[in-house]
Amino acid sequence: MTEQIAAASKLFYRLHFLCVLFALLATPLVSTAAASVMPGGNSGWLVVASRPDANSAISLASGFANRFPQVTVFQSNNGWYAVTLGWMRQPAGNSYKARLVSTGVIPGDSYFHNGQRFQFAVWSATGMTGGASQALFAATALQQGATPSPGRPSSQAYVSGLDPRGDNYLSLRTGPGSRYQEIARMAPNTPLTILGRNGSWLNVAMANGRSGWAYSKYVATAPSYAPSPQPPVIAPPPVTSPTIAKRSIAPPRPGVVGDLSDSGDSFLSLRTGAGSRHTEIARLLEGTGVSMLAQQGAWFEIELSNGMRGWAHGRYLAAAKPPSSGAGTPGIPTIGPGAKTRPPASSPNLPDLSSLPDGKRVALVIGNSAYENTTPLPNPKNDAAGLTASLKRLGFTVILGLDQSKVAMESTIRSFVRNIQDADVALFFYAGHAMQMDGRNFLIPIDAKLEDATAVDFETIELGTVLNYMNAPGRLSIALLDACRDNPLSRRFRTLSRSASVGRGLAAPRAGDGNILIGFATAPGDVALDGEGQNSPFTEALLKHIETPALEIEIMLKRVKADVYATTQGSQSPWHNSALRREFYFSK
Repeated sequence: MTEQIAAASKLFYRLHFLCVLFALLATPLVSTAAASVMPGGNSGWLVVASRPDANSAISLASGFANRFPQVTVFQSNNGWYAVTLGWMRQPAGNSYKARLVSTGVIPGDSYFHNGQRFQFAVWSATGMTGGASQALFAATALQQGATPSPGRPSSQAYVSGLDPRGDNYLSLRTGPGSRYQEIARMAPNTPLTILGRNGSWLNVAMANGRSGWAYSKYVATAPSYAPSPQPPVIAPPPVTSPTIAKRSIAPPRPGVVGDLSDSGDSFLSLRTGAGSRHTEIARLLEGTGVSMLAQQGAWFEIELSNGMRGWAHGRYLAAAKPPSSGAGTPGIPTIGPGAKTRPPASSPNLPDLSSLPDGKRVALVIGNSAYENTTPLPNPKNDAAGLTASLKRLGFTVILGLDQSKVAMESTIRSFVRNIQDADVALFFYAGHAMQMDGRNFLIPIDAKLEDATAVDFETIELGTVLNYMNAPGRLSIALLDACRDNPLSRRFRTLSRSASVGRGLAAPRAGDGNILIGFATAPGDVALDGEGQNSPFTEALLKHIETPALEIEIMLKRVKADVYATTQGSQSPWHNSALRREFYFSK
């Protein structure tokens, strides 16, 4: 009997060892599978396009969002970004795809993919992002038999019936129920298009193409048979900010492409309009002769010797005598000088925009959009990218951080601190979530959770730490914060920690004794808007004015304030506190 017990014991331990060994060997397989976003079974994602970068993929996907509310962009393991309309089971999926292709709704080379290459969703019209999850699959499933065509039944409506004493907004969610993730907040009278219904919830689309689900109690249908004598105010009329007038130069003045050594490129872009967002049509090398026809802000309309016209940034143009000979060859993208001539002194009849203050300029630009534990913000990454381009044109060495975790933010800030040791001008721009507590401001990385009282110390970056490193004798410092948005994380933290010291917006920091200017997107304690366009109202106004020549920074910020105040109908007014002891011009 004893021998039998011993044999059974040995058998048990051998089986236990084999189970543990099998579990260890299976672990890499589980991890590999978890890295894919696969709906499973005989199902696949309907891929309509792939792009090499996230911005172009998201831009393309946004165009599908009004007709396909499940459209989602995935990052693939090959580095490309796939635009998908959602997932569907087969064989119904193939017949559905054939209908869309035959009517020209999607490209003919669209295909279904099981998702094995997809690592995570970087953007979705449903608001769902991240890796594989039941919530993602539920929100992005294409319905069998659905035909999203231009003639799809829909009706016009608007947000109505909210309690002004309460939250006074209607949540747009990823699904028909309050348990689904909130992706937007809609103010009273926001115009909507009703796409469908599920019980008490309506599938609606906003004017900007974003779609989701809203509680029907707060959605009123606009009458379609005739205009009402007193129609509801669906949207306030847009306020057009004053534009910089185009000034003709008569007669046209000869000029030349000047020194490009600090531009970051070996050429000057010629564009279809006055601004870096316009299409590039040619590239001009140093010494290229031009004829200056008009000026709009910091940009000049020019004509080349081959007759091509376009706009170029005036910082890299200098007044000059016409080239002695030579002409460019039409039809090629890079145009060189007809003859190498040294540009003479600037003409007194034409402003010389090529000079900047002496000294080293360094900027840190951070834009956090893809928050993992609260509603993502669409615009901070766009704001950071747009300002980075402007600052580079203005002679700044830019350190850029996008969608940064706590560890990444700390590393980026340390790099900035090292680079400003010998800088004459240091600039810090932050767009994303932030919060104030006990009169101090904290910047919130994308991986912050703020679930207990210690979270602020271990999960955020205090603004004062960055400002203290910037503030040094002999250095001019600028801090611009587009981070006063309504922050669900800070409200949740206030509830969890029972801390009444957590306030709305940001607190007003002291400029201290340094030569520093601090600017906020709105007044201390107020909440700023993220904006319906590609940029927030504050950054949009900042990009409009920052490259204007001969504009002192505090005058520039007053113009920014006026534009934001007008654009937001008086609901947002930027604020700044300056201790600057000398004038500063981004572009002289």
